[in-house]
Amino acid sequence: MLRITIDTSSNIQGYSQFYDFEEFRLNIEVWFIDHQKEFTQGELYGLNQLIQLSSDIPGICHVAIKSVVCCQDEGLSEHIISRSTFKRMIWKCIEIGMLRVYETVNKQGAQCGNLYVFNRYPDF
Repeated sequence: MLRITIDTSSNIQGYSQFYDFEEFRLNIEVWFIDHQKEFTQGELYGLNQLIQLSSDIPGICHVAIKSVVCCQDEGLSEHIISRSTFKRMIWKCIEIGMLRVYETVNKQGAQCGNLYVFNRYPDF
């Protein structure tokens, strides 16, 4: 994983590969058509949670893992997945080219939540 410094939330907008949420959603649908069978049910729950948390900036999610796996409190899912299931899902997404992950640090050098960047579907 690459490590980047995040000063403000505006820094992460440059990582988005999508014009709007609709374009992001269409790309995700194409990814699912080709690769959905590679994920377990729990991994799909985690992936859907990550996608929903990527709605502020299309295709970008900047949260800690615990925020994603425990987001039942935020009303995103009625299912709770384990940290290891989430990490397995992330590695599968990286392997197929759907996702890039950056470790982030603040100005003082302390580690912050990861930056999850969804990639465009090739030739879409």
